[in-house]
Amino acid sequence: MDIIDAHAHAFPDAIAAHAISSVRDHGRWHKIQNHHDGTLVGLLASMDKAGIQRAVLCGVATKPTQVEKITDWSANIASDRIIPFASVHPDYSAPEREIERIVRLGLRGLKLHPQYMQCALDDARCLRIARAAARAGLAVAIHGGYHPSFEKSDEGSPLRLRRLHDAVPDLRIIACHLGGMGDWQGVLDHLVGTGIYLETSFAPAWCPPDILAAVMAGHSAHRIVFGTDAPWNDQAAELAAFRKLPFSAEALELALSRNMAALVAGQ
Repeated sequence: MDIIDAHAHAFPDAIAAHAISSVRDHGRWHKIQNHHDGTLVGLLASMDKAGIQRAVLCGVATKPTQVEKITDWSANIASDRIIPFASVHPDYSAPEREIERIVRLGLRGLKLHPQYMQCALDDARCLRIARAAARAGLAVAIHGGYHPSFEKSDEGSPLRLRRLHDAVPDLRIIACHLGGMGDWQGVLDHLVGTGIYLETSFAPAWCPPDILAAVMAGHSAHRIVFGTDAPWNDQAAELAAFRKLPFSAEALELALSRNMAALVAGQ
């Protein structure tokens, strides 16, 4: 099986150590550890150890000046194993133009992070990016719920994510952490049963088992994708935990491979 990790991170070598420490050492409500060094070489080694063939590498523009640099780096590192997603900050002056450039460069998607971008998912600026991405046929991975490096607030709540989905229903959304890290009940209340793709990183360990079982039972098997959020999870351990979830053989193959393969192929 061609296992695809729908949610991973790496950084240019020159900034990898700083990027890792800035997340690892600044937890507000939970401390997390890195399981590779933040470089592309480190990610590939982690994938090899876990038996993961491909990974979506999510860039995050924390300020507008990073947008074009992330697009350029993403285009340069794309390979048969690495599927880079670029990132457009909500305060970037010309999101439609940059999204057109992202498409020309052959990239398949974007990453939005409401906490690092200081913008709620249902804010007009995020909706503008979402509409442009939908028109361009890009998938958009979105951090859902809280984030350990920030005080708990609702910029990325399942409710706001649902509002974005309702406003731009043709956008192919990959909701990281089931769309509700730390707000698992909100996933059940607002996201289950929609057309949103629910990505599973941190859910096997952090989501209460009864809620996780209800999410898996209530959401289409064609809209669940495996992810790790490496380096913040060990890919091999996350894959082992994922395989223990109550999936049928077909649902497991969909989540580990076929669903994400179709998404990045634009299907």
